[in-house]
Amino acid sequence: MTSATLIQSTVQARADLLATALIRDPHLTPEGLRARQRREVDAIRERLAGIMPAEPTAPDRQPVLDALTPKDADAIAVQAHQWSKVRALLDAGRDLPSIIADADRTRLAAILDALETMPEVLKDSRPEEVVEFIHEAVWNRLVEVDPAAERVAVIERTNAPAVAWRTILEGLSTTGEIPFDGLLLLRQADAQAFDLLVDGDAIHAPVPQSGMIPRLVESLEPAPVDA
Repeated sequence: MTSATLIQSTVQARADLLATALIRDPHLTPEGLRARQRREVDAIRERLAGIMPAEPTAPDRQPVLDALTPKDADAIAVQAHQWSKVRALLDAGRDLPSIIADADRTRLAAILDALETMPEVLKDSRPEEVVEFIHEAVWNRLVEVDPAAERVAVIERTNAPAVAWRTILEGLSTTGEIPFDGLLLLRQADAQAFDLLVDGDAIHAPVPQSGMIPRLVESLEPAPVDA
């Protein structure tokens, strides 16, 4: 499935959902109108399912990260020495992202090993987010200096458009809206497709009318059954 087809189908689905939300038929009872809207939403969901890209097999980063673990006393000593240099740079006022930006593989390993117990991380109000951010920064640098990481990254880049479109289509099918996280993924994977999708959606499902779409989809969901 080409990007052009996916963009066209997504924009058309949004236009059709908006048209369904705007249906007014004096010949139908409220129940009949809802039944018609439900049939049309179901048909749109079937079309979206039909263009869904196959889920790609994600490569595993963990073996590459595990390979950073020192295997003997000499390697442990080298890593400890690298961490002492990182600590000195931090104490001198360097920030961790800038240290990571020109680190070699051994220094990256030292940073990962010490990351979760660093005072700068522990005192942060959201340490888990800091750890996640630094992990990603380390990985991005590792891709530049480690051939094994680069091989994983090549597969991830190849998979990125399919992952983005699956996120977009699944979110659209569930809520009637194009999910923000899917748009972010698409912008990273294919900036031109992102621009075309956003522009097309703005034309065919303009604000504020498009706000009717998620309300329609939510109203068609069955009410929860009390236990």
